[in-house]
Amino acid sequence: MSLARRFGTTIAVTALLLGGATTVGAGTASAAGPCDSHSYQNNSSAWGYFLGSYNLKTRPAAECPNVKKFGTGTKLYVWCAIQNYCGNVWVYGRVEGTQSKGWISGDNVSYEGGSLNNC
Repeated sequence: MSLARRFGTTIAVTALLLGGATTVGAGTASAAGPCDSHSYQNNSSAWGYFLGSYNLKTRPAAECPNVKKFGTGTKLYVWCAIQNYCGNVWVYGRVEGTQSKGWISGDNVSYEGGSLNNC
């Protein structure tokens, strides 16, 4: 099984775990906006490269503010992953050789190795 396919399986499991976790107590919680704060932690060893020229985001949604734009082939150390409010997988990480950190859609990164865990 290719690494990319294994990563996809990890994301599917992550999505299932997150889906179950978000239903607990949903009746008492208010709806969060897409650019509201999301927790993250450096608990993974995954890494990959940007598949195009993309902005890192301050939060895991396309409409949230940008951190900085990086070009194709930029290496990203992935800290963790979540499923956002639209059901899409987003990852939080740090760009190699910088202190630039932020969120990017999981579809925009090629995964080359390491483990990936929930934020």
